[in-house]
Amino acid sequence: MLRRRGRLAAVVLLIALVLFAGRWIATFLSDRWWAAEFSPAAVALATRIHLLQLSLDLAGVLSACAWFVANLLIVARAVGSVQVPRHVGNLEFRETVTPGILVAGAVGGGVVLGLVVGLDSSSYWPTVMLAWRGVTYGLADPLLGRDAGFYAAQLPLWRALHSFALLLSLVALATVVSAYAVIGAVKFIGSRVAVNTHSRSHLGWLLAVLALCLGWGYLLEPYELLATQSSLPTRQAFELKTLVAPALAGTALMVSVLSALWALRPRHALMAAGWVVLLLASVIGHYVLPLLGARDGASAIVPSVMRQFEEVAFGLEHLGEGRRTGPATSAPHWPSLWDAGSAPRTVAPDSREAISADQAIITSAGERRPVWLVLRGTARGSAVVALADDRVTAGGAPLFYRAADSLAYPTPYPYMELPVGAVRPGAPAYDLSPGAHGIAVGGTGRRIALAWALQAPELLGGVPSGAKLSWRLEPGDRLARLLPFAAWSPSAASIIDGRVMWLSDGYVSSETFPLVEPIEWRGGWSTTVRAAYLGTVDAESGETHIYRRAGAGALADAWTAVSDGVVENSDVVPPAVRDAASYPAALFRVQSLALERATWGPGALAARPVTPSQDPARPQASWRPDEGGAALLTAYDRGTRRIGAVLQGTMHAGAEQLELIQLDSLATLSTPSMLAARWSRFPTYDQLRDSIVAAGAKLEARPVSLWVDADGLGATQAHIAARPGTRPIIAWVSMAAGERLGAARAVGGAWDNLRGASGPLPPGVGGGPLPDARRWMRLADAALRRGDWAAFGRAFDALRQALDARADSTVR
Repeated sequence: MLRRRGRLAAVVLLIALVLFAGRWIATFLSDRWWAAEFSPAAVALATRIHLLQLSLDLAGVLSACAWFVANLLIVARAVGSVQVPRHVGNLEFRETVTPGILVAGAVGGGVVLGLVVGLDSSSYWPTVMLAWRGVTYGLADPLLGRDAGFYAAQLPLWRALHSFALLLSLVALATVVSAYAVIGAVKFIGSRVAVNTHSRSHLGWLLAVLALCLGWGYLLEPYELLATQSSLPTRQAFELKTLVAPALAGTALMVSVLSALWALRPRHALMAAGWVVLLLASVIGHYVLPLLGARDGASAIVPSVMRQFEEVAFGLEHLGEGRRTGPATSAPHWPSLWDAGSAPRTVAPDSREAISADQAIITSAGERRPVWLVLRGTARGSAVVALADDRVTAGGAPLFYRAADSLAYPTPYPYMELPVGAVRPGAPAYDLSPGAHGIAVGGTGRRIALAWALQAPELLGGVPSGAKLSWRLEPGDRLARLLPFAAWSPSAASIIDGRVMWLSDGYVSSETFPLVEPIEWRGGWSTTVRAAYLGTVDAESGETHIYRRAGAGALADAWTAVSDGVVENSDVVPPAVRDAASYPAALFRVQSLALERATWGPGALAARPVTPSQDPARPQASWRPDEGGAALLTAYDRGTRRIGAVLQGTMHAGAEQLELIQLDSLATLSTPSMLAARWSRFPTYDQLRDSIVAAGAKLEARPVSLWVDADGLGATQAHIAARPGTRPIIAWVSMAAGERLGAARAVGGAWDNLRGASGPLPPGVGGGPLPDARRWMRLADAALRRGDWAAFGRAFDALRQALDARADSTVR
């Protein structure tokens, strides 16, 4: 029976190994085939990453298994025999377990522990790859004299190795002590612990290894103090750490020697005294002494050095300085009327059909126009709808552009349509349609590998000869698979050379860059974040490129070298792509948080969240007609409830430009929350809100947005009205420049009201859809005269909507 169980265990183990190997081979081959669509460099990078992951897993599992099996075999040697009670009917007898079974149990238990401890080793592949390549900043910390690249690249590897060694020693010690306790080799006799010679020798050597691991950790502590603190170390804390860490390491080495001596000779008191001394020294050095000197809060580094490290960490080396002396003197040329929450509702009122919404620039009738590109699902695939962001109808209804027309219509006609297998957010896992852009399915072996890797049983059925398979149709997933060590932003749609392209920013970061307070980053904390790459994905063909951003920093240089050809240089970015790229929003957010610190001095972020779930550093986009793009803006308050400075991020000729604009007293504005409160006190605003609520609709305020012109600063806020299941309209626009406020049903009226040229009209007076109706009537008549029935149909539909809006009480 025992032999049968052994054979069964061997069969189960063999099946598990075959399944693991088969899954790995299928994934490895499918990734190589997929990467071959892009370049040989992509194939080489994917191969290196897979082989490194496999090597790390094998190294981690084999070393852990060997360590635990060896320790359990030593325990098994101490067991003479084991008797296990058996019951047959009402009879009980004892069966002796042979040494062979004990050895098999020790091997099996060691293998299980090794798999549990070592199987996740492949997750450290970026750490190993970066440490092997190395990073050099040419910036040494003034305390220990190490280049910042040591902290970003080598220190994480040393920490990982130390953690693994410490885990092995602790788990082995706990397992061995438990095993000896079970067999009686370690037991209590009265109030004393009795340990036999065999177990004492074994435990002594394990304790010696544990003490060495602790000493290793003590030696790393000064470096970790500079790299992983939530706040910068004080001078006294650093001096204390550099004094205590070597002392503790020396004590740990002494305890390791005492433990080894205890393994050879039963000097119990000497060994116990050594561990007590190490424990007390560690508690005193880590907790007691820091408390005694906590009153000395002088920083270990001067502010100028601190600022130098923050510049390198967050890309602030080229931060420009500007000044504005007065309020804005003209209304925004391209006001941003919609936002990411309201734009999709203009296309699909229930928001279920809208997949994404992104700000972009299109060319209509030879003019560049700011729009929201809203992706919506259709029966034949998906469509991109271009919502005008700077204009609405006279009644406030949204307007939409068509690719082949110079007019903006109130009907959400598709700007461009995408096929079923297009690369887009929310795309299916794979595309096996006749028009798929991918690799040939091939013969039986390739089909099995692809079906296994993609979990696509359809490939094992009757697939036509010559069929192609395309997968990883999500733009973000596509880029992350090509360059997995970068963190990619959500892909944003753009129209480039008449095609839908997805643009995404790739970031590199580190948690151990020295002498910088960490900043919240993607659910964790980082001490350096840089925008390193720009990724582009063609929606129809799936063609993908990754370009290195100019001036991305030493960490990006190291990772670019690791990619070995996958990343293209910044000087080969197509001009159309360069013009469409915007300032990296996640980097701007990190930079705006970094500038809150005392070393920079603009103050605290003014756009504080209304609810805890909102991000206080979320930037606002302001359109710039001079360069045809958007500027990211965020404001700072120096504690006066007024905006004292504005951070502006823009792109110029493909290069990032960051400017901190200081505001004189005449140029300042109230903070966004204060502006919203002042605007809400307009009597006409109350009348409008009551009218909309009475009609069964709701008035919603979009976020306050800022704009900067050559003279000063201005702010605007649009209010949206809509009933459930209907498209929203722009019902009210508020503006501010300096101390002057204005509001009206449209942007022009709000600016006139601010300047004192007009007063805001009450609901139902002036404006309205009649000017739109007259305009569409003229266009429909002109189209009818020239026989353009398609244009006539679109104009007539717009006319009907304008007349229907006249009867809609929500716009009165």
